[in-house]
Amino acid sequence: MSSSAADPTISIQLDTVQALAAELAVLSSQLTDDAALCRSGAASLVEALARDAGWAAGSAASTWATLAGIVADRTHVVAGTLAAAVASYRTADAELADGVQRASAPGGGR
Repeated sequence: MSSSAADPTISIQLDTVQALAAELAVLSSQLTDDAALCRSGAASLVEALARDAGWAAGSAASTWATLAGIVADRTHVVAGTLAAAVASYRTADAELADGVQRASAPGGGR
């Protein structure tokens, strides 16, 4: 069985990743708002519905609020990680370009 060596080069579109990070940040904010609405709705459901039905509906809304909060927090972390990665790659690219420019300048690189 022959195996071909995979090309170790990774190529990403930084603008696209940055746009994804921004979208995820907005989504995280929206999920946080939704979680708050679910929490306030849970209390209303307990009061509005009778006994077991109110408790069950309120519990479901509280659990949903918790889940939405967790997803919001993790989405926020992913957005931050992607944004930081893009910033890091852009900084490294600028430093590399600066080094190449200095090395190719007359009298540079020696």
